Amino acid sequence: MAYDAQLLNHSQQQQTPFFRFYCWKYPGLTQSNKKPLPVNLHHIDHAQRLTGGGLVFHCPGDIVFSHAAPIHTHLLPKSVKQRCQWFTTLIQNSLKQEQITTTLAPNLAKADQNINFCAAYNNPYELTINQSKIMGLALKKTRDWIFIQGVIHTQPTNHWFSQIPSTYQRYFTQGIPSNPSANTLINHLKNAIKQHFKTNITNTSPNLTTKTFT
Repeated sequence: MAYDAQLLNHSQQQQTPFFRFYCWKYPGLTQSNKKPLPVNLHHIDHAQRLTGGGLVFHCPGDIVFSHAAPIHTHLLPKSVKQRCQWFTTLIQNSLKQEQITTTLAPNLAKADQNINFCAAYNNPYELTINQSKIMGLALKKTRDWIFIQGVIHTQPTNHWFSQIPSTYQRYFTQGIPSNPSANTLINHLKNAIKQHFKTNITNTSPNLTTKTFT
């Protein structure tokens, strides 16, 4: 998460969009920097995100991503809604390449919502399989930039967090049943982004560069 903040700062200074995809290595938690972490979870490795949203349980093998770009670029949709839809479609199509079918996350009944946990509060740009969230997405918007962070849950949370209080189990995710290769999915995502920019870069922006990190 700290590296994302560094990338965002560098990206803004250089006026260069970036995309980052990587495989999570150890069980851990991320939380919005506007919310405190529950005291009984402090013993677990954790970090705070620049973006909003609720607490996320990260499992080894999950794919974590981030992206930042200026609002006013002809290479990407300009509105927050359209930018998020574009990113979600890119992820959904990349998953389809591995025969993984997803649906957009539905609105949850009020009784099932909890804004303090990612798995219990959906936004229209997130993805599910069998009603279990497998892709969560949060953002931060400034006057000139849109910054996105998110996760693709490839692994079942209960496999890695079985020792924490049972009250948290309702906020676990099921992962992707086919257990796809994280590296394969990351390659699909990177190739899709390269293709998008290859198609959309024109003579009006010959000096623009886009960086993708893993």
